[in-house]
Amino acid sequence: MGSAYRCWLSLICLVLVGCCWGSPALAAPSSLAGPAQVSPQLVRDSDSERFSLAEARQRLEAIAEVMRSIRLCNRPNCRYRDIAVDVWPVDISIPNGGAEPFYEGSIDAMIDRPSGSLDKAHYRLQFRQGRWQLLGGEEMSDVSSFFFEGDTYEVFSAYGTRSHKAKLADASSNLRVGYRELYYRVFDQGQERLH
Repeated sequence: MGSAYRCWLSLICLVLVGCCWGSPALAAPSSLAGPAQVSPQLVRDSDSERFSLAEARQRLEAIAEVMRSIRLCNRPNCRYRDIAVDVWPVDISIPNGGAEPFYEGSIDAMIDRPSGSLDKAHYRLQFRQGRWQLLGGEEMSDVSSFFFEGDTYEVFSAYGTRSHKAKLADASSNLRVGYRELYYRVFDQGQERLH
């Protein structure tokens, strides 16, 4: 009886370890990771905060470099791949007659997931007052589409007829999207982290 009991106990332990091995509940929450410092320090006179297109591009490329190191799940190959950035100037007239130069940008990437399919990600950004701001984006896979605006998301699933809309802060830890990691870990709630 003792031998059979130990065999069953061992089998149950193996099953539990197998079920819990990749569980998000056992993973460290994203909030425990330290904030990523991505932007080079640019010392500016407060009266002349003019950033060139090259400086804005350099800062966005630094953000993309940090994205490459982020794991989006517990597996080592679950990461952003083929990241491409684009930056272009936009002029807005200021009431005093001048124009404040600012830039818009985008980040396009593939997301390598455990399912073996590559998901597509597209994020929209704006460079104003000396920092990048994450405005929103989309992530699409073969079974779902996520749309993001600021700190909200909406998901459309191939398995359902209704969408689900919620705040990122209220989402469960099972929400495995790159935008969430980008919004909280790379950016500081959508704002570029500065030294």
